[in-house]
Amino acid sequence: MKRQTMVVALLIAVASGMASAQDASAPTSKTREQVRAEVEQARRDGLLPYRRHDYPPSKATIERNKELYAIAHPNAVKTEGATAVPAK
Repeated sequence: MKRQTMVVALLIAVASGMASAQDASAPTSKTREQVRAEVEQARRDGLLPYRRHDYPPSKATIERNKELYAIAHPNAVKTEGATAVPAK
């Protein structure tokens, strides 16, 4: 009986140790602003398709999406390989 109790206690200890190890290795969550910035960058890069049937986008579609973004955002400013939208 003592042996069974020790085995159960050991299993519980191992399981709780594994659970805490998984929590520590989990990636940190992003803020809404970080996600919005990533989505905006993907739009600038032409990676977000305008139609659902064109995914993943081809190189021609990416170039066209970049052109459409530039037309829709004429005040966007180029900065070191990335486009920054000026604050209003």
